[in-house]
Amino acid sequence: MASRSRPPLLVVLALLLVLAGLTTLVRSSNVAPKTSSLSLSSNANSTALYCTGLSGTTGSTVGHFTFLNTTDVTRQLNVQVVSDKGVTSLTSIKLGPHGDKEVVPQSEVKGSSFAVAVQVNGGGVVGEEVADSSAEAPCVSSGTTNWYASGFDTTVGSTAGLSIYNPTATPAVFNIVTYSPSGYSAPAPFQGLAVGAHDQTVINLGSQIVNTADIGVRVRVLRGSIVINGVQESGSVTSFAQGQRTLTRSAWFPAVTTVNNARSQIRVVNPSSESVEVVANVMVANYTVAPQDLTIAPYASGDIVITPNSAIPAAGYASVRVKASAPVSMSLVTGSTLGSALSSLVAPSDDFIVADFTGKGFDAANVTNTSSRTLKVTFTTIPGPRGHKQTGEVQLAPEATERVLSVFGALSTLKGQTLLVTGSRSALLVSLTLPTTPAGVVVVSPLDGG
Repeated sequence: MASRSRPPLLVVLALLLVLAGLTTLVRSSNVAPKTSSLSLSSNANSTALYCTGLSGTTGSTVGHFTFLNTTDVTRQLNVQVVSDKGVTSLTSIKLGPHGDKEVVPQSEVKGSSFAVAVQVNGGGVVGEEVADSSAEAPCVSSGTTNWYASGFDTTVGSTAGLSIYNPTATPAVFNIVTYSPSGYSAPAPFQGLAVGAHDQTVINLGSQIVNTADIGVRVRVLRGSIVINGVQESGSVTSFAQGQRTLTRSAWFPAVTTVNNARSQIRVVNPSSESVEVVANVMVANYTVAPQDLTIAPYASGDIVITPNSAIPAAGYASVRVKASAPVSMSLVTGSTLGSALSSLVAPSDDFIVADFTGKGFDAANVTNTSSRTLKVTFTTIPGPRGHKQTGEVQLAPEATERVLSVFGALSTLKGQTLLVTGSRSALLVSLTLPTTPAGVVVVSPLDGG
């Protein structure tokens, strides 16, 4: 079991200086990096992880941060927990090979919302923030200077916010603009916002964009770089939205629920000055579905309803591929009468980790080949200290989606398992949903999804 101790004051001060020096070196970038250090060289001297979005004991996103060592060697983690009250704690964690450790932020510092910054003496450590409500979001390895998200809702019974952490040693300044079915808005209070060095804050979108559904957001950083995570509350349902660092013309959503009593929509934001044509190709086993299309006005948002839709049968999960005539931001909204959950698109990559951080297992765990050529997919279990590694591989047909447990026979369940999934090139997509009633209304992102 990994051990944790609080270092003496002089060591804490020294570690804080090292942390400040390392995070000062974070470069502003609009290129979406990996969401973790999984793919970084195991010989790297140091890697970083950042998470933000959890709330205090009275909030809707009470939970913990979990860190997992995917390597065969021990890693040392310096963990800095920050709250919106400006309170900081620094602890040291030793993670043995394939070990994991939870950090409960409200046990470390007082506050209404929290972020965490982690420095690791090497690569191969990944992180996830997990809310007790089953919302999950991967930690990222750097800040960004440009961020988009879609699908937020501030109508009655819903709240939407942006949890923001500054990982650098200098203040960051940023602007927020929004898009909705009625068009563009740049509220004055959302311009020239600042967050101090290593500080965390939450911006309530509903304070300026009142009683509005289907809100798109762009955050443009004028100085420095920041880590952003969207937090959506709808009825009794809370979800995280990691957003996009770049716009896209196409996206895959391979596990979209079509079951009775469920709701699912693809929400799209057009931040350009020209109208955009959007087409969703919906693939349901044993059925042929006509393409669903949508025209979105300049600087506006819109949605394509997947469920309930008389043109789409209620037949389990659909795989949806969306194409747009110009770069857009997209998200998937799923839900029921209890409320709706927001999930951002996941970009194709060459490696992902499937980890059961909630302890509930998964209702759907799929692999998708997003390319027009056959893709070799390799599965490798990451066992606990007494477990044994198991591997397997499959040739995935072009644009095919398969259940993980159908093509990797070494496992009968993913409950309590951690699985590394790699593709022979960056055309692989992994999609996950948690067990829910109705099925498929809580979608979670795999780790290292780019």
